[in-house]
Amino acid sequence: MFHDRMGRRVFGMGLVAALGLGLLSGQLFAGEKKTKVMIIGGQNNHNWAATTPLMADVLKKAGNFEVMVYNTPGDNTPASGWDAWQPKFKDFDCIILDYNGQNWPERCQKDFLDFVSDGGGVVAIHAANNSFSGWKEYEKIIGMLWRGTESGYSIYLDDDGKVVREEPGKGRGMGHGSTYDWVMTVRDKENPITAGMPEKWMHKNDELYHGQRGPAKNMHILLTAYSDPAPGRGGTGKNEPMVWWIPYGKGKVLVNLMGHAPEPMKCVGFQTLLKRSCEWLATGKCSPLPANFPKADKVSTVE
Repeated sequence: MFHDRMGRRVFGMGLVAALGLGLLSGQLFAGEKKTKVMIIGGQNNHNWAATTPLMADVLKKAGNFEVMVYNTPGDNTPASGWDAWQPKFKDFDCIILDYNGQNWPERCQKDFLDFVSDGGGVVAIHAANNSFSGWKEYEKIIGMLWRGTESGYSIYLDDDGKVVREEPGKGRGMGHGSTYDWVMTVRDKENPITAGMPEKWMHKNDELYHGQRGPAKNMHILLTAYSDPAPGRGGTGKNEPMVWWIPYGKGKVLVNLMGHAPEPMKCVGFQTLLKRSCEWLATGKCSPLPANFPKADKVSTVE
C-alpha cells in the first residue's frame, strides 16, 4: 500500500512538473515585448522556398519573436515588376536575408541602409553574402563576400588564432568543398551570442565557404571552422570565418555562412545562432543555450 501511494504521489508530482514546464515554455516570454523580424527570400541559388519558411518556423516556436516573411518578386523580374515591392524595414527590429538575386531598386537600397544606420539589425544567411554585385555599401556592411580574388581582401585565422589578411589578387580563391559535418570554434566567448557555448561544437552537413573577399574592415569574428583539405572534401586547410558582425552607424550586420539547405538548418547550433543573433541585434541580450546544444564530437538536430 505504501509503495502504491508513493508511486501515485511520484507520478502526480512528475505530471505537475511536466505541465509546469509546458506552461513555462509557452509563458517564458509572456509580457515581454516581442522582437519583430522580417525574413526576405524570393530569389536565391539555394532552396529559399524551403529555408525561408523553416527559419520563420524556428523563430515563431521560440515564443519571443513576431515574424513576417516578405519575399521579393521572382527571378529575372523586369524593373516594372518591382514597383509594388516596398519593404517597411523600419517597422522591424531585425531583417534576415535569405536572398541572392537581382539588385533591389535604389529606393529600397536606400531604405535598407537607413534602417541599419539608424540602429537596425541584419542577419545575412549563407548565400546572402553572394548577392548584390556592385552595391558597394552592401559589400562594406557584409565585409567578405562570394567574390573573385581581385575583388578585395580575405581573412583567415592561423593555428594560434591570429588574423591573417590576404591582399587582393593573392592567396586562396572563394569557393567551398563537399558537404560534411564540421567543427565550429568559438573565437569570441564574451559576445552574448556565443556566451556559454562549448569552445568547439559539431555542425551538420553543410557547405563550408572559404576564401571570401571584400573590404574586410571592422569584422568582429565570432566563430570559425577548419576547412578540411582531405581528399573528397576540397578545403583550404585554414580556419575560415563563419560568423562575424560589423557595425554600421548605430546598427549592426551579422553574417552567418552556415545554412545552405534545410538539413543543416535543423542543426541545434544553427537554430541557436539564428535566435540569439536576432535577440542580440534587437536587445543586446540572448536566451540561454538549449540542453541539447551540440558537442565537439556529435551533431545535434531537431525536426
